Amino acid sequence: MRLARALFCLLTLALAQGAMACSRELQVGVSELGYGAYQRDGLWMGIVPELIAELSQRSGCKLKLVGRPRARVLLEFEQGQLDIITSVMRAPDRDRIGQFLPYAYAEQDLIVLGEPVPRTLDELRRMPELKLGVVRGVRLSPKLDELINAMLVSRQAEQSSDFDNLAAKLSAGRIRAALIPSVIHVKQRQDGLLPAQITLVDLPESLPEPIGIYVNRQHVADDDLQQLTRHLEMLKREGRVVAIYQRHVGEAETRRLFRGEAAVR
Repeated sequence: MRLARALFCLLTLALAQGAMACSRELQVGVSELGYGAYQRDGLWMGIVPELIAELSQRSGCKLKLVGRPRARVLLEFEQGQLDIITSVMRAPDRDRIGQFLPYAYAEQDLIVLGEPVPRTLDELRRMPELKLGVVRGVRLSPKLDELINAMLVSRQAEQSSDFDNLAAKLSAGRIRAALIPSVIHVKQRQDGLLPAQITLVDLPESLPEPIGIYVNRQHVADDDLQQLTRHLEMLKREGRVVAIYQRHVGEAETRRLFRGEAAVR
């Protein structure tokens, strides 16, 4: 508890120290996503809050975290009510209104309850007794999207509203498998939200995909955008983003997610 409060104080101090280098305060939509972002005693913790605090301190831009359910975050960004969203993959519809600034990677893992344990999604499709759960609206790679859409049509897969609901279905035995990003299932396991009899499968069809922040070009001044872009790149080059991931998900998982980058030793 002391560590959590100390971290929150550091984050708050970092946010407060930045001079107003940007033309105005920018609203950053954030949702609970495992170690990506979570609340403890009403305080925001995790990878995204730390990253935003460091970006605010380094850039001098005042960045305010605004907590919302994930679907509402995405909607309010599209409507121009939020200036920045985080933990998102690049998508053509978002490119129309926002500038994508990548900072890390996400990978979908297969969580299987009991036996048998398929090692690929193609193998899972040949096991109709294993129903797969996915979260509605989560962007996947084109290959995964194709496989999952086919399973949704055949009703071998079903959608959930969020990852906690997905974990609850798995614990209740309503589904036998689930696709969950690593930064989320690592925390779910530590919080006891996933059953003990699960097997984690590193799918060959799922590789680390770039994730980042989107800055709304329609509402954020170009000078502010350039300021954020420059300082986020500096944080990446200096290894600050990798260090944040290591603190939350450990060195092994960080190496797996960033395995395509020479910055990870």
